[in-house]
Amino acid sequence: EEAGACCGYLSGAGPTVMALTSGASGDIFTQREKERTDFSVAKAMMQVAQAYNVKGRIVVTQGTQEGARVVKVEPPFSTADITFRDNV
Repeated sequence: EEAGACCGYLSGAGPTVMALTSGASGDIFTQREKERTDFSVAKAMMQVAQAYNVKGRIVVTQGTQEGARVVKVEPPFSTADITFRDNV
């Protein structure tokens, strides 16, 4: 929290500790550095993990409203006349 995270939690589905951060809306690569807290939060999380001899890695991502989607179908839905999203 001191590093700027909105919240943090331990995933029940696997060995994942996550923190939510806020910044300006839009793509993280177009935000100004002062609008972001992900680097300071990631650094703080890694320091705590290392203090307890826990190895890990940081993945910075962003939420989506889309959810799961089909990326491959056998036999495919797409034909020469109709192409579905992602050409499934």
